[in-house]
Amino acid sequence: MGHTTGTLQHDFCRKMLSTTYVAAPLSQQMADFTSTPPGLSINLALSQNSFEPASPDHPPVSISLTVTSHATQAITIFTWPTIFNLDLSQKRANFECIDLVSNEPLRLELTKGPKRPAFSRESGGIDDAFFRTLEPETPVTFNAAFKLAGRSTEGRNAIVPGHRYRFAVRDGETVSWWRYGRKEDVMTPAGTPSTLGEASGPPITLADIASVEFEVA
Repeated sequence: MGHTTGTLQHDFCRKMLSTTYVAAPLSQQMADFTSTPPGLSINLALSQNSFEPASPDHPPVSISLTVTSHATQAITIFTWPTIFNLDLSQKRANFECIDLVSNEPLRLELTKGPKRPAFSRESGGIDDAFFRTLEPETPVTFNAAFKLAGRSTEGRNAIVPGHRYRFAVRDGETVSWWRYGRKEDVMTPAGTPSTLGEASGPPITLADIASVEFEVA
């Protein structure tokens, strides 16, 4: 029995010594889960606060979201399902708008979709553009055309000339996927399909975002 135990221990040690162990890459080490997500400060702005709807004689109205991370190191966020994907979020229920004259809400949600493949973390893949790195205390701005500026002035959910509106980010918005590290750290190599995988912590709640007001001329 003693001889058998000694042989097993010898074999185990031999296997351990003959096995090469590679340290986890930096991106994997930094993806360890934390219970406290970093804070983000966000500024919402419009390029014009008074405009004629769908007017070809005036510059197009744009909307911007400027985000500043208060993490102590770089983080990368996945923006596709968030307010930062402005081409989509303006058509979903991520924002809200109130007619300050009638005190009635304006419906913004035009779609719950679109249907799409599973999210991908592959470098150069279908979602590559939606991964954005935020360096500590360094503002990053997302821009898009302001869709309400092109809305009709007639019919249901129209914008009304002479009325003033308040436009805001809806309460409860989050960034559900983020990781410590820069984009090149968290993406998988091109040609290596990958799902999102685990985030570095719970969703980041987007709070205390001041609303903006605009008037339809």
